[in-house]
Amino acid sequence: MKPLNYSALISSLIMGISIVTASFILQGGEGSKSVPAVADDAYSVQSESPLMTLEQTAEFLNLTESQVKNIISSENALRGQGVSEGLPIPYIVVQSEIYVSKIGLISWLEEATRERRV
Repeated sequence: MKPLNYSALISSLIMGISIVTASFILQGGEGSKSVPAVADDAYSVQSESPLMTLEQTAEFLNLTESQVKNIISSENALRGQGVSEGLPIPYIVVQSEIYVSKIGLISWLEEATRERRV
């Protein structure tokens, strides 16, 4: 009979534990949150529909629909005059309905807040 090689057994055990631990870390396992909360928000935004209706946009921004329409028309008027104030609100029009990109809206909101736009 061959003698049992304890060093091979111990090294296999250590490798197994390392693989399991690494998988928990990469998955963001219980108790180990190494990913910032902003990335969690970005992921939840991406997992939902990428576009919002005007009503959903107003609710997301805690504004009324008319206020969102005023923001869009004001930005369009300023751009028409050649005055550019950074990123425009990210919207598209499909069959006369306005849809706003969630991810783009978050970027727009961060920039508008940072610049303290009026």
